[in-house]
Amino acid sequence: PPPPPAPDTSNASNAPDAPDSDRDGVPNDQEDQATGLLRPDGSAGMAGDGNGDGIKDSQQAAVSSTRSQTLVAGSQDGKLIPDSNARISKMEHSAAPATMPKGMEMPVGLTSFTVSLAEGRSTESFSLYADPALGATGYWIKDSAGTWVNLASEPYGGKVASEGGRTRLDFQIQDGGQYDADGQVNGSITTPGAVAKMPLSIVGQAPQADTHGFWY
Repeated sequence: PPPPPAPDTSNASNAPDAPDSDRDGVPNDQEDQATGLLRPDGSAGMAGDGNGDGIKDSQQAAVSSTRSQTLVAGSQDGKLIPDSNARISKMEHSAAPATMPKGMEMPVGLTSFTVSLAEGRSTESFSLYADPALGATGYWIKDSAGTWVNLASEPYGGKVASEGGRTRLDFQIQDGGQYDADGQVNGSITTPGAVAKMPLSIVGQAPQADTHGFWY
């Protein structure tokens, strides 16, 4: 079988002096490599505009891109909510954890981020664009009981969509809730989750996730 794709390790720590106009922790030159969304006529979109809003991601504090993924904070279907002042301060990729539920695959490892919420919001909405070849079924994160849940699924107010030749994972996270790793209501959300896929037989149990969870 072909070797698995190498994890995208692009983050600011590799290049501390590289220009980072929007201060989201990802240097401009890496954001400019983002795959643009296909236009409605099927033609290639602008490189470096991973959410297809016509503005380079390197110029937007709430949009952060690497070669493989684009994260939008304060998102409505992948576009910025008007007047939202959510800011991404960090997005980074790391290796997949050594132990995962049976059947789970994390082709690009963990995708972690830190976001300052828009004023007056206690829950923030996110969209994460990924290559459809990854076969992702959601954005998965461990809850406080150690159970992996898919935030981009109906029981959690999220969804998986297809847009412009990319897979778009929409999800919400509450400040200080069980999916906010800092555990505090402090206007900031830190999330170590993963774009991952699970067999349909397991994903199909999602509607009962709030009562039973996925037990292994």
